Order: sequence, then C-alpha cells, then structure tokens
Amino acid sequence: MRVLPCFLLLILSFVPLAPKAEVLLSVNDIQVTEDDLYHYLKEFLLPRAYESGLRKQDAIKNALVNLYVVRRGASVAISEKLVTVEEVAYRQEDGGYRVALAAFVSDRAGKALAATDWEALADERYMMEQDKLGPREQVSVQHLLIESEGRSFSELIARTLEVQAKIEAGEDFTALVLEYSDDPSAKRNEGALGYINPGQTLPEFEEMAFSLTEPGQISEPVLTSYGVHFIRFNARRGRDAIPQDAIQQRLIRAVKKERESTLKGEVLASFRGEAWPAVAGIDEAAIAERMLVRLVPES
Repeated sequence: MRVLPCFLLLILSFVPLAPKAEVLLSVNDIQVTEDDLYHYLKEFLLPRAYESGLRKQDAIKNALVNLYVVRRGASVAISEKLVTVEEVAYRQEDGGYRVALAAFVSDRAGKALAATDWEALADERYMMEQDKLGPREQVSVQHLLIESEGRSFSELIARTLEVQAKIEAGEDFTALVLEYSDDPSAKRNEGALGYINPGQTLPEFEEMAFSLTEPGQISEPVLTSYGVHFIRFNARRGRDAIPQDAIQQRLIRAVKKERESTLKGEVLASFRGEAWPAVAGIDEAAIAERMLVRLVPES
C-alpha cells in the first residue's frame, strides 16, 4: 500500500473536504467529473480562447470523450501490466508537483520582475553594445563560400585553388559567385552582404573584411567554421550612433527576456542548496547499480 508523506497527511487533516464534483460521464467504471473537465480545459486552452473554444458545437462533448479515452486506455494498460500502478501513481503525483512548482516560480519571478528598474538595465545594455549601437565603421562586401560540410579536406582545397586561379585570371567575381558559391542566398543576392558592422560576422571573416581597402579588392581565402570564403571589398563608411531613445523599448524587451530566464534558476537555487548536503554522502555507485538492474533487466 502506498503511504502518503507525513506533511501531506498533516495538510490534508486541516483541509475541509470539498463538495463532490458532479459526474458528467460514466462508462465502464470510468468517471469524468466537472472538476476533471475544468482542469483539462485550463491546461489545453489559452485564456483568450476560453469563450470561443467552449461555445463551439460539441466542444464539451469532445473534451469529455478525450478524458475518457485517456483513462480507458490507461486502465487497459494497467490491467495488462504494460505499466505498473506505482508508475502511474508517481506520474500523477509528479505532474501535480510540477504544476505547483511552475506556479511558485512564476509568482516569485513575477514579484522580482515587477521590482526591476528596466530603464536602468536598458541604459547598461546600451553602453555595453556601443560597438554595434555607437559610432562605428561599416564595410560593404560580397562573398563566395566554398562549404566544408560534405567535402573531404582534399576536395575543399582543390575547389578553393580552382576558384582562386579563376580570380587571379581576372574572371568576373559575381559570375564566380553564381557558379561556385554554396551560400543558399547567393542565387538571390549574388553574394552581396551589404554594409556589415563590427561583431556581425565571424571573427576571421570580419578581420579580413575590415582589412581590405581598395574597392574591387578580393581577399585571399579565409577559413571559418562554414568553410572557405573569398571576400570582395566594395566600400567603407562611418555611421553615427543609434539614438538610445529610438531603441529603448527593444532594449527593455531584450533585458526582460534574459532576466526572466535567469530568475527562474535563481528562485530554485536555494532549494538545491537545502537538498545537496542530504545527498552528499550517498553511495552513488551502489544506487546506480541497483537502478541499472531495474532499468536494463537481463534478457
């Protein structure tokens, strides 16, 4: 018999019994109550779709049937010993805990987010990204990519030398891009990247692109994680800083998203600290062996 944890028994002893929910469907000893329907709808419908979803013809009937199908299939699986009663009970309990955990994290993170000075964080982000947002130099380039994926090293070298020979022979670079480039966008843009900012491309690519000085100058082969690039320099220009007020809302959205993700981990960090001393001295090897016996039984 499965014994409830003591703290749950204690809690239950102080909770008045709720009125029994109305049974809406009863077939083959399987019952679906109004409470079951409520929790099902809350899980699978977005709040903005409650009214429209529930007013559709047969929406309630289909929801009740869906609940029945899950429970009917589960009861057959249990009766045929395809899954144990203990595992089903664990999944039910664990699922409930995870719903409660999500509510806890959302509450604590929401309170912290509400107290955050987003304007100040946006100011910090603007200063950190001056290489992209402040005064900067840009270069306009066109490139030809010989992709390394799917090619042996010798094949990559051979194709690189072939393209380089044609460039040195004075063949039109755009024509070579259309013939040789593995960049999926090359057929559409002929390899033109327009004006690029520092930090926008891979470091090796950027270093070469910004080192070129003469319009029409074509680089030596540049190796990156994508393969080998030939870069044609077109022009250079300076750009004024992007005013902070023009992008303030975008900066706030970005820092909010990052802060929310970080807070979810921070909210639970203290709980990990509470539990870790209790497991620090366990015999992991012995427990692992016992788990493997159960998880990978001998055939």
